Amino acid sequence: MRQIKLIISLFIICIIFFQSCKSTNSPKAVTETFLVSLARLDIVTARNYSTKQTWGFLKVLEKETNFIEEEEKEDFIEDFKVTIINEKKINDSLYTVTFETSPPLFPFKTLNLVGEKNLEGKIRWKVDFNSFEYMEADSTIRQIMIPGSDPDEDSREEIEQIQQIPDSSIKRN
Repeated sequence: MRQIKLIISLFIICIIFFQSCKSTNSPKAVTETFLVSLARLDIVTARNYSTKQTWGFLKVLEKETNFIEEEEKEDFIEDFKVTIINEKKINDSLYTVTFETSPPLFPFKTLNLVGEKNLEGKIRWKVDFNSFEYMEADSTIRQIMIPGSDPDEDSREEIEQIQQIPDSSIKRN
């Protein structure tokens, strides 16, 4: 009788344990980890949670933000929060995840996740993002990472500088 009670107790504990565990490979969890790693400028972690197509964007992000000091990074990440709003299954290998971040990280709020099989044949969800999606959103990396900067103002200054250069010094094809 004691053995039966022990087995039932262990069974209940196992059920509770497995119910309480969250999958770190769900589209929601992958999206959240990817966004937090971007906010921290942890490019290595972001690469682990993204497709090869996304790596070009991450490379640009790394180059554009390597001048940011640790204090600025810490200030940005200190109050950073991710809220997953919706997760929509498109098919067996594609999800879209809608999110919000505070402070805003991107000018868009939806990421695509694709399922890629690992060596064991299990599906791993990865963020599938390309630079064209980012450029279509009409924003810059500096605007996202440095609160208070105005990329339009920076662009105006560059245009004004170019306009001040005499025509004879501009090379023409």
